[in-house]
Amino acid sequence: MVYLIYPLMAVCLFWGAKICKRKEWNEDVLSYAQTKSFLGFAALMIILHHCSQRTSAPWLPVNRQVRGLDGFVYIGYIFVAMFFFCSGYGMYTSSRSKEGFFKGYYKRILMLIVPTVVMWLVFFTIERVKGMHIYPPVWLNTYDYIWFVPALIFMYIFFYLSFHLIKNEKVGVAAMIAGTIIYFILCYYFSPGTWWYNTHHLFVVGIIVGRHKEGIMSGVKKLYPLWIVLSLIITAAFFYISNYYWQFITLIGKTYDDSTHRTVELLGQVISAFSATFLVFLIGMKVKIGNRLLKLLGAFTLEIYLVHPLFVQLFSFAFLQNTVKPLYHIQDPFLYVAAVMAVSVPIAFLLHKVIKKVGL
Repeated sequence: MVYLIYPLMAVCLFWGAKICKRKEWNEDVLSYAQTKSFLGFAALMIILHHCSQRTSAPWLPVNRQVRGLDGFVYIGYIFVAMFFFCSGYGMYTSSRSKEGFFKGYYKRILMLIVPTVVMWLVFFTIERVKGMHIYPPVWLNTYDYIWFVPALIFMYIFFYLSFHLIKNEKVGVAAMIAGTIIYFILCYYFSPGTWWYNTHHLFVVGIIVGRHKEGIMSGVKKLYPLWIVLSLIITAAFFYISNYYWQFITLIGKTYDDSTHRTVELLGQVISAFSATFLVFLIGMKVKIGNRLLKLLGAFTLEIYLVHPLFVQLFSFAFLQNTVKPLYHIQDPFLYVAAVMAVSVPIAFLLHKVIKKVGL
């Protein structure tokens, strides 16, 4: 039954979609409605990704591995990349079209911090009730899904410095690129893994696309089939190389090396994150998506991202640490996913409403 999830996700994405005729294009591919709809779908895919890491990931103990969600184990960074891309694009276009965009800019950052703190406190309270030992740094290891928010806050701050304090737009873009590189270097040496810094460059890509959207779309239209083929090949090749490194080096007859593995994994993820985002953009130029479910989910994707890990853990075989009992272990992967989504989405929606109510 778990394999029904794959066609269900396809139906969720393409229900109500419209395919453009030959020589016709979806000029609204990067509109607010389109990007929010796609990000609603991306939020569901990230839930599936995290569920798969508690059921089908190869690093789990053999007696804990359950087949079915294998296709979602490595795809999380692809959809996170799209969040960064849409954030960068949306921030840039809004700053150029809305008067007074930077007035009260701190509220944009508070909108990230407040729900994050709420969910951090929920995790912290449960861990304390269960008598768990939290390894330092406590701010991170209490709730290690939190990395996305500091990364986004960093990009927001650099966006403010680059496009509000700096008046020359080209210099602003250069400053934004410099900030992205600084974040990359810091994370390379001090973060716990590549997921902290393998996708944030898409924020800058979103800004660049926002500046040159018309020229990019015009150029893509001229060689559309070629761009589709190239992006498919690049995405598939680098996704395989980075996420299935052992199989790759075995295939080419090389010896495994930790240092090389880290470099190849990171490079492959950085490239495939970019090419996959470009591929989605290309498909979006021909397929206009949109239905009530995606529009609804797209309105509170941050809260979905923050809330769902709690239930991914509470309904798993253990809560955060393999020796700590969960609330209830749902062993069937289909029911596990259904339960996580059924509980997470309404709570995320309520959290979103409460935050709006307090004026953030």
